[in-house]
Amino acid sequence: MQSAFNSSVFDKVALAVKQAVYIEVPGLSGATRLVDDLALGRLGRLKLAIRLEEVFNIEFQDDVVERFGTLGDIVTYLSRRYFRDSDTHAPASAA
Repeated sequence: MQSAFNSSVFDKVALAVKQAVYIEVPGLSGATRLVDDLALGRLGRLKLAIRLEEVFNIEFQDDVVERFGTLGDIVTYLSRRYFRDSDTHAPASAA
């Protein structure tokens, strides 16, 4: 189940990337690096974060966005956040 969920999250992240960078990005994977592979600078990562916020209906803290190095980092963050919220019903501050 978690693998299917992660795949669904990845598909949405990949779509957000394609919409944020406005170029065809072949071969996206969890290992795709935001800076080195996608050439996203600070503004590009900000645009991606805004798009992700719209897609997932969430709001990122600035420091969280700066920690994302790969698409896999984004998927892991979003998957953990959603699993924690949906599976344990724990408050967001509990980890």
